[in-house]
Amino acid sequence: MIQLDRSPHTSRASSATLAALSVTLSRPQPTTTVCSVTGAVNWNTRSLLSNALTQARHDGNAHLVIDLSAVTFMDSAGPYTLLEARVKHRLTSGGQIAVITNPTSSAIPELQSVAIHAAFTVYPTLTDALHACTHFETPTSYSTS
Repeated sequence: MIQLDRSPHTSRASSATLAALSVTLSRPQPTTTVCSVTGAVNWNTRSLLSNALTQARHDGNAHLVIDLSAVTFMDSAGPYTLLEARVKHRLTSGGQIAVITNPTSSAIPELQSVAIHAAFTVYPTLTDALHACTHFETPTSYSTS
């Protein structure tokens, strides 16, 4: 298990205290890495999430689950980082990418939530996401002849 943290700090530009971000990688199934995200995802913390998603891709697992159920705030950096990871994941492994969100939370604004739901298969629980990864079939290429 890998744990990455960015402690709260003060931005010189705004002098506002930013919430901490914690990202943990685990491997609950032989072919699946879970990236659990806790805290605020914004432009100041996105590099930590991006680095963790890169590490997850280098784990050699076909499938990736991104658990956002403990996110306390997300701005446009969230969907941007997730879409960037999706492109890179598909280029290297071609496996399933599943995202978990808390459907009752208001931490992820509607615009970001719509973007995530449009780009990813979203599940309400880790169990559902892991089940989907277990039963994922890689799409086959189609012949045009």
